[in-house]
Amino acid sequence: FLDKATGETDALLTHEPNNPYYLELKGQILLEGGKPDLAIPPLRRATELTGNQPLIATTFGHAMLAADEVAGNKAHLAEAQKVLKAAVARDRENPFAWYVLGILYARTGDMARARLASAEQQSLSGRWGDALQSAAAAKAGLPVGSADAIRAEDIAMEAKSALARAKKRK
Repeated sequence: FLDKATGETDALLTHEPNNPYYLELKGQILLEGGKPDLAIPPLRRATELTGNQPLIATTFGHAMLAADEVAGNKAHLAEAQKVLKAAVARDRENPFAWYVLGILYARTGDMARARLASAEQQSLSGRWGDALQSAAAAKAGLPVGSADAIRAEDIAMEAKSALARAKKRK
């Protein structure tokens, strides 16, 4: 399957080598086919060609983290962090981008920001109880008054409100 799928995308790329969506498709196929290291170049190029389109950039960041996991190193962490932070800055409503960013923060040992990213992802997914717990854990590890601590408090307040509304409906 993997050989056939990459062969088909290679055929498309022969005709349009700078088509970011064909490049993204090839990268996605390789990533899901267990070849994240091979997915990085086409996803990097697709990200560049689209001006860091958030969904493509998120897939690129995911591929870098997966490649590092397979290789047992942290070779791509700095680049992945830059790409993923830019992706969530442009599209704050993408739960998967927050999930992947949370993984990155956990791998770098920044557990407070990992929990904040989890709270973002959980709130976007309507998992208010989890969001409340993650936001509280994040806030406890963040500098008082920092933008991230304030965001954690905002998520906690939103979660408390959503939980109270749900309780009233019962």
